[in-house]
Amino acid sequence: MIQVLEADAEVLEYATHNNTDPSFTVGGRWEALFQPGPRSQLGLGAAASNGHLNSLTARSSPDQTGVTVVPAGGAAVRQGEAHELLSWQATKETRTSQNAFARWAATDDEAAMPTTTSSYEAGIVFGFDRRFTADDFGVQVGGSVLHLERISPAGTTPGSRLDQQLNPTATGSWRHDYTRKWSSSLSAGVVYVNPYGTDPYNPGATDRRAAAYPVFAATGAYTDIWGSASLTAGRSVSPNLYIAQNTVSDGVSARIQLPLVWLDSKPRNGDPLFTALGTIGVDRTQLVAPDNSDLQGAFQVARADVGVQWTPRSNVKYTLRYEFIYQHGDALAVAVTPSYYRNTVYFEFAFRWPEELAVQIPRTTGSNRADGGDLSPVGAEPVVPDAAEPAPSE
Repeated sequence: MIQVLEADAEVLEYATHNNTDPSFTVGGRWEALFQPGPRSQLGLGAAASNGHLNSLTARSSPDQTGVTVVPAGGAAVRQGEAHELLSWQATKETRTSQNAFARWAATDDEAAMPTTTSSYEAGIVFGFDRRFTADDFGVQVGGSVLHLERISPAGTTPGSRLDQQLNPTATGSWRHDYTRKWSSSLSAGVVYVNPYGTDPYNPGATDRRAAAYPVFAATGAYTDIWGSASLTAGRSVSPNLYIAQNTVSDGVSARIQLPLVWLDSKPRNGDPLFTALGTIGVDRTQLVAPDNSDLQGAFQVARADVGVQWTPRSNVKYTLRYEFIYQHGDALAVAVTPSYYRNTVYFEFAFRWPEELAVQIPRTTGSNRADGGDLSPVGAEPVVPDAAEPAPSE
């Protein structure tokens, strides 16, 4: 059993734009990993925060940010999430899993006549994987329920509304390892968007129609003990809880986490002194109509978030970072949130106490490799080795 409890506080102050007040954000996270038996594993986690939307990106490193629609300007936001993952390895080649999750977010634009949102998503997914020497084939079946509420001042467009949807989904996946460092993954499936219930703000809108949307993703990845890089293209269907809207997104993004060894006089294999981090991508996000599930309104989003991180000690980090965001919507989209572009230069520093952490919990989802070799934290060995796992392919 491994458990990690973290609390954090963030202060964001602007060197320029002195008319902008500092933003404060507090939050906490709990993660736990249990191994009840030699073939089973249980992961649990929960997190919550209270702060401002304009500081969301500062709490994630540049290689962990996403290319997504973000409301213009600052907004007060409260959010929380919980997740659970149970997996059982029946044989050396087969594994079954079950994953449950819940997410909630509430925003307030803090205007004189404010617009507020309150949104949540909860779902469950069942999976089965069959591994071969350098390949892994999987099937995932599940669904989620959405509750997306927006309350706007009287007479504004769009007005208040409540969207409720039940979205079953099914996907298949294939992961292939070319060498110990190079791999690829492909997935394809369908999401069925099914509106239900009555909108109390628009009781006359009773013509509810469902629609099916194909989803897919293709990733090429390079993974080493000291870093990683990947390129992903695909389509996804997911709710944007900050604008209380279900969306269909098509995009391409690249991520890097690579050491700058020529800046380090004494390179450390698993703990580099200087690291380049970044996410660069473009995305088209279309809004799913709450009544007939048609696509209405679209955003074009481009984002570059790059930085250089200096880690003189394991508990001290300094980051110089640049972020560019371009977000443009058509006439229907800008009614939800305005178009804008933004250039930001960050200087960040972070300290952790105590200095040494006894353990690091490896990731349990999101692997690009068939052997799962990219699930451990960079520079760390797996905390709970699985004796049933075959050796990585060459």
